Amino acid sequence: MSLTSSTADPARSATTLQVEAEAPPRGMDLKKITTPILLHLLARDLWFPLLFMLKCKLTVSRFKKTIDPRFPVELVDTCALPLWVYINLKRRLGQKRAFEIMRVAILSGGIAQWNIAYRAAEEERTFENLCEEEIKVNRTGPTRWNILEVVERTERRFEIKITRCLYHELTTAMGVPELTPVICQIDNAAFNSYLPDRVVFTRGGPGRRIADGAKECNFIWQRYD
Repeated sequence: MSLTSSTADPARSATTLQVEAEAPPRGMDLKKITTPILLHLLARDLWFPLLFMLKCKLTVSRFKKTIDPRFPVELVDTCALPLWVYINLKRRLGQKRAFEIMRVAILSGGIAQWNIAYRAAEEERTFENLCEEEIKVNRTGPTRWNILEVVERTERRFEIKITRCLYHELTTAMGVPELTPVICQIDNAAFNSYLPDRVVFTRGGPGRRIADGAKECNFIWQRYD
């Protein structure tokens, strides 16, 4: 979604313009982070890791055509290459080794994406700003395809629930649901490093994610300072 002047189309709503204004900056190519990591990790497993990655990139367009068109194009564009790399790695190395390699790559790239989306370098790190950014990111950022409901919001506690996760629906549809918990781990790492020890993020215990079979994902932030 590009940011354009309101004078270009008078019929556009104020809400649309507000959502666009809140959107994080575009242009960060996460492959510049994840590809070197993958090449390094694959050096012990493959003779020619660069050729493997190039083959995945050259054939990912065919893989995209196998994805159900009900999924948003931007979501598919974001996820297709990591999914295709993982699927091919499973064939070459087996699920256990492929999973651990992709876990490192996804977490590394995901943390970078999270910090950009949540404007961690632009805004003061406060509990209030974190809560505001969580809601904004769900409207315009990497989680905009999920359905969020606010359960509680006070000066010291913030709780939401995700009742639909398209990331999990996509990984499940492509036969690799085990990757969804890795995406969830980005939340654990990022939220708990935002204001370490002063703001603690949990899900209220194990088994509280859609990826675990629960009907919803629980997100709970508690302020301790």
